[in-house]
Amino acid sequence: MSLTDNKLAILESSYGQLVDGRAAKLYTLRNANGLLAKITNYGAILTELHVPDNTGKLDDIVLGRASLNDYEAGHPYFGAIVGRVAGRISRAQFKLNQQIYRLPANNGSNCLHGGPQGFDRQLWDARSFELDGQPYLELSYIDPDGSNGFPGNLKCRVCYSLSDTNELRIAYWAQCDQACPLNLTNHSYFNLNGHQAGPITDHQIQLFADHRACAATDGTLLGKKVPVEHRLNDFRQAIRIGSLQALDTRNADTHYFLPAGRTAEPTAAAKITAPISGRVLEAWTTEPGLQFYAGLHLNETTGGKNKNHAEYPALSGFCLETQDYPDAVNQPELGHNILLPGQTFESTTCFRFSTTEAIDIQGSSQKLP
Repeated sequence: MSLTDNKLAILESSYGQLVDGRAAKLYTLRNANGLLAKITNYGAILTELHVPDNTGKLDDIVLGRASLNDYEAGHPYFGAIVGRVAGRISRAQFKLNQQIYRLPANNGSNCLHGGPQGFDRQLWDARSFELDGQPYLELSYIDPDGSNGFPGNLKCRVCYSLSDTNELRIAYWAQCDQACPLNLTNHSYFNLNGHQAGPITDHQIQLFADHRACAATDGTLLGKKVPVEHRLNDFRQAIRIGSLQALDTRNADTHYFLPAGRTAEPTAAAKITAPISGRVLEAWTTEPGLQFYAGLHLNETTGGKNKNHAEYPALSGFCLETQDYPDAVNQPELGHNILLPGQTFESTTCFRFSTTEAIDIQGSSQKLP
């Protein structure tokens, strides 16, 4: 079935069965320029994203598993929607309305990305629809009161679309019948040279942030906001990832505060360029911050569990997790992630793709005809 303006409808296909027998689906989105995104309703995972380089060659630029069962067996949040709270809640607990809530500690003493049965491990309901000639994939999930220790019945929707301007848009919506912390994001790992192209050290990173959060070596947030530092984590001007002397929780597994704060419309947050392929990724968001992660702890190098039998050692991909300060429920002066009854949470993040001139391995420019 085709839609108007030569757009293709979102195509639905089988993606296999979970261990409990439930069937998962895979949805394929295309635009008029050949870009292609594949999303499964298991974990709302972006499993593939094919984007042209500046010769027009398409490559899949997101890291991922080979199959549904490989995702279900466990993975480092490849492409998933994570929640209820992306990032670490320190000491796996928080106090809200005079009540202490204790969460499962799945990352040392902290609760990471919503806990062991977070949104990334749920089977979402799915529907596709068209609005103003644009096809959308809407995934919805109801997280029950007490799930992973969080209060309230939370209704959540995530909507994916792929425009003819080469923009992958992710829109979030949520409501809850009790006050609860909420901090949703997409956890895709990108490699703009292709998902199995090796390290991202050639990529040039630009983050439009002048402050970052302090964290311990294990990633635990310390409740402190400090200015970025030259040659360490000041990325307001583009810098090659591989030129940094150290990559750690001060710069490459780090929450950055965006100066505009939370906005009604998406504003520029980051720009990443891969000189060899010429691919450019811009992240725009309504969120007040982002977590930049350079895949420091990736070690997905054994067996055939990854797509195309790819190996993903450390620094094989980067994440741009647009979000609020993860531990704001314990450090409210650094963010606000409490959703109250009667309120509606809405947020949008856009990943915009383009190309620039190619650079050969020796570093000389190659103008394309």
